[in-house]
Amino acid sequence: MTAEDLARRAISPTDVRADGTLTLTRSYGVYELSPTATATRRFRLGNHPVRMLELEREFGSCKLVYLFLHRTDAVAMAAALNGRVA
Repeated sequence: MTAEDLARRAISPTDVRADGTLTLTRSYGVYELSPTATATRRFRLGNHPVRMLELEREFGSCKLVYLFLHRTDAVAMAAALNGRVA
């Protein structure tokens, strides 16, 4: 599946609602770190929004790029954006 195909599967953050530290329905974000972040991978993924908060604490900031309902889609998109094979 190409990055374009995966992007079409992404959902809007308004499609889920907060449920404690996660969302209902569970969702998985792909986040972009700042270009100034000294990290080996610029794009990270994890349970939304808890992972976003962890990345902000660790790197100062990050941006939600894509939000998915399936973790496998988030893994594949992060790998594609990082230039790696999932």
